[in-house]
Amino acid sequence: MTQDDTLAGPGAAPALGTDRPEQPDFETGRPRLGGLAVPVQFDETETEIIAAIADTLIPPGDGFPAPSEVGIVNFFGRYTTPSGFRPKHYPYLSEDRLKNALAVLGEEFADSDAQARTQALKRMEKDDEEIFGQLRSLVYYGYYCADSVIAAIQREIPAGRDYHGPPLPYGYLHCIEDWDDDSLATAGQGAGYIRTEDVVRVDLSKLTWLNARTTKEDEK
Repeated sequence: MTQDDTLAGPGAAPALGTDRPEQPDFETGRPRLGGLAVPVQFDETETEIIAAIADTLIPPGDGFPAPSEVGIVNFFGRYTTPSGFRPKHYPYLSEDRLKNALAVLGEEFADSDAQARTQALKRMEKDDEEIFGQLRSLVYYGYYCADSVIAAIQREIPAGRDYHGPPLPYGYLHCIEDWDDDSLATAGQGAGYIRTEDVVRVDLSKLTWLNARTTKEDEK
């Protein structure tokens, strides 16, 4: 743990390891399966803007529901870092930054038609690519993990007949080390590669088990 890890983060965030009853172990442990135990709350206007953002990025149709119909606002609340904590988990979006972005879009965004909303999001993507990418990530992840959307994939897409959602809750998180500045700075040092034209076939003739299997197959 570095000295910086023991200091309070921006906006008077608690020091690493400081617990709050409503969000225990937020900064020290893995991301909680299912998101925050106590989701970030949004007022009525913010809720309408989030729903409008999601429905603009993923329009409903062809048997697929609208994002606003599958709990996308609640998903935002569960995967946004609450005020007072540093964004330690993907997509690294804080409550204050999210709500400021929603305020910039304003209530008129939710009341606009699809074309106007699309243009507003295009301007956001150009002016603040980071916040746009974070919003888009929450929309995509929240939408495509919804049960009704998974059912639509299985029902409407031939290649999705046997799709069953994520195989593991944490993927490879348990065995991947964090990348720090030193690791990134030294990554690849001492490494090399073999050019395609220099690749040669490996001699397998000394592998007795392979020869035995080949002999049995030939005898058949």
